[in-house]
Amino acid sequence: MTLSEVIANVRADKGTNNQWLLISGDEADLSVGTDCELAAVEVDEDNDLEEILPVDFKERGLYSTIEYQTLRDCIRWADRLSGCADDAAACEVIRYYLRFDAWPDRLGAPDPPPQEEIFARLDREYYDSLGLERPGTQCRREGCARGAVAFSAFCRIHQFENVKKKPCPFED
Repeated sequence: MTLSEVIANVRADKGTNNQWLLISGDEADLSVGTDCELAAVEVDEDNDLEEILPVDFKERGLYSTIEYQTLRDCIRWADRLSGCADDAAACEVIRYYLRFDAWPDRLGAPDPPPQEEIFARLDREYYDSLGLERPGTQCRREGCARGAVAFSAFCRIHQFENVKKKPCPFED
């Protein structure tokens, strides 16, 4: 079965909530022609939760990815984004979801930024939100001559370190 056939079955509501999308190959290479199945997956609880798959699934290199409800939601989201039932759009949304565990905000969306970049931006936003230091109120950290920010006994750097529990990467 191809991904296109799986998508058609899901749109026709021919699946159950205990089924999973099984695909072969790399998630980044997923296409409407990718070898897939929609099947229930058993787990061997005595063997590190190893999947128990039919022999022909193993021979085809199939492995489980997302459960039926998430697959259905991916397809519905793609249909909303594209304005129609479009298998290529559904494949794009499924591929994006498999790679990033997130929904694209539009078709053709770029990859999300790396986690480190997101955290650095959030750190900068927090640091900037602390506002200006008050020159008349000295930071209470021993040896610091900077002014404290509003509603704190610390300067921006030491308030950041106090809240984030890591060294402040900013000096301004």
